[in-house]
Amino acid sequence: MKNSKELKETRSELIAKLEEIKLVAENEERDLSKDENEQMDNLLKECDSLDTKIERAEKVEKEIRLAASVSGSKIITNNTDKEVRNWSLFKAINEVRNGGSLTGLEAELHQEAEKEARKGLQGIGIPTMLKEKRAIDQTNSAIAPTSIGAYVDSLQASALYSRVGVNDLGTVAADTVLPIAGGSTVAWTGEVAAASDGGANFGKVTLTPKRISGYANISNVILAQNGASAEASVMRDMGRNMGTQIDAAMFGSSNVANAPTAIVQTAGTLTFTESTAGGSTGAASDMLEAIQTIADDHGLDGNLAFVNQWALYNNIKTASQVASVYPLYVDDRLAGYPGYFSSAPATAGGPPITSADGLFGDFGRVYFAQFGPSNITVDPYSRAVEGEVRLIMNNYFDWGVASGASFVKYTTVL
Repeated sequence: MKNSKELKETRSELIAKLEEIKLVAENEERDLSKDENEQMDNLLKECDSLDTKIERAEKVEKEIRLAASVSGSKIITNNTDKEVRNWSLFKAINEVRNGGSLTGLEAELHQEAEKEARKGLQGIGIPTMLKEKRAIDQTNSAIAPTSIGAYVDSLQASALYSRVGVNDLGTVAADTVLPIAGGSTVAWTGEVAAASDGGANFGKVTLTPKRISGYANISNVILAQNGASAEASVMRDMGRNMGTQIDAAMFGSSNVANAPTAIVQTAGTLTFTESTAGGSTGAASDMLEAIQTIADDHGLDGNLAFVNQWALYNNIKTASQVASVYPLYVDDRLAGYPGYFSSAPATAGGPPITSADGLFGDFGRVYFAQFGPSNITVDPYSRAVEGEVRLIMNNYFDWGVASGASFVKYTTVL
């Protein structure tokens, strides 16, 4: 039985075929032929059938996750039903650092990572199931964080993308093309008048792997201790730094080299800049204008939220205390919408004019994916003289925005 992700991938392929048939006819400026209509009807029937299968698969997977959370935090796979809290980063490092092989649970989970990657992996593979497992563990306060738990917790705490409501596709195995429907036409007509052409226009978001990596140096003394708290500290630090870099690339005002495209650099993103310094009142005005801009172009639905640079924090807090201004910042919400602060977007300008950028929009229109499992390479040589082992972590991510007009970037003059 295919899982929901595999079924959704199959459905995406069918939609792509539908789009191809439609585009051929449009490019040739003709109606669909009889054969083409039959092909589309058959494809639509397959899509309907897949919708039913996807719904059933998602229900089954939900029940499995709930059962896992109740039964003592177990990972359930096709072949195993094991406690994974005993997974040890330091044990894995010590086994492979001198050319040895992984054993026990670490070896089994490394093999799961290779299955996800659909290829052999050097070093230590961390399968997606360990990260999903941590999400289950978080529902049970009696479960102590493990080293992988510390990594996931830290990544989620530091990375805004996990909190603003992006459409997280989870782990995918290859380049992913997402057909995005839009532009259908609906209008009131006379009783016997012809209906408007309601055919949806299909765009697409293409996701391809972009590598993000980092390293940490660990002393041989700490490795010899094999302590859980030390493992958690290392993984927590790597998770925090990984999240910071994802934020900088996703929410920044300009693109970061080799990273996915920043949200505000997506074609069609709306922008406006305050002409003069407005202080707290100006900040409040910009927030409200951002809401109006999205309302006019996109409508106020979806996962709407603000992401502002920390330079705006004081102005926004002060604005809520100005009598002539609508209370702007109340219970971590800006004008009624979730409000977040980050070191990105970056400062838009410096002296003599100081300004800062902010972002407002529907983060549900951002599609985020990880390609394959996380992978740690153990390098025992680069820092051998210093008595340390270097760990190099590699991940592959990408994201894309379905519609640039879902977001507005505003520049506030402070």
